[in-house]
Amino acid sequence: MASDGYEQVEPNSPVDDPFHIVKERIQVSVRQLEADMATWRELLKRTNTNINAAFQRLTRSAKSQLKHLKANTRKLNATITAVESQRSRFPGIDDIELADRKQFVTQTRAVIDGYQKLLVDPATKAKKAEDRRKVAQLRGATMDTFASTDFTSGEFERTLAEQQQQQEEMEEKQDMVLDDMSTALQRLALTAEGIDCELAEHKELIQDLDAQVDRARGRMDVVVKGLEMLLGVKGGNKIICLALMFLMVFILLGIAIFG
Repeated sequence: MASDGYEQVEPNSPVDDPFHIVKERIQVSVRQLEADMATWRELLKRTNTNINAAFQRLTRSAKSQLKHLKANTRKLNATITAVESQRSRFPGIDDIELADRKQFVTQTRAVIDGYQKLLVDPATKAKKAEDRRKVAQLRGATMDTFASTDFTSGEFERTLAEQQQQQEEMEEKQDMVLDDMSTALQRLALTAEGIDCELAEHKELIQDLDAQVDRARGRMDVVVKGLEMLLGVKGGNKIICLALMFLMVFILLGIAIFG
């Protein structure tokens, strides 16, 4: 007897062990479910779920996949229970292998529970409710606009879908503009940081120059005092000393500026 595409095998059979066959098929199903749910999340975020056929189709498919995964996981757990209760019939399955099987079942159940919760998450419900409200508003506006025309039901739905598509495109463009603005602000912040660094470097250079000027001024004061003493003692050499003083001043200024 076949069930869900798997051959029915007695779980306590020492010859046939269905665990790895079922495990491999579950892994394939989980990968498909993960890919579908990634698309589902994007559609939930970007489209109106109330009129988006792809989102609705993926929702139905995900529920069906989760149902089959739960059934197959129960089968795997049944084989584990059979092995635990009759260890002598399965000499090829040691404690390590049995622990690995239990871990796989636990991980698979966690994946199933996670996606089931996502489908009924409060945030998901809120988004779907908001989409229904938007459609109701568009439907009312469209009915008012075309109340006097002979629109068929199909034409009305197409018009409604076109309006919703335009709204979604507008929202997507707004998101792109916001992303561009965010990128520009980040670049401005980096530029401002660079300017701050340059200003700090210039400030440090000015402080160093001030310190050099102060040192030169101190040296010049010492020289001037020494010259004043010389001029006061030997009046005949005042002109020579005065010339030497000016020469020293120029030398010190050169040191202060170019040194």
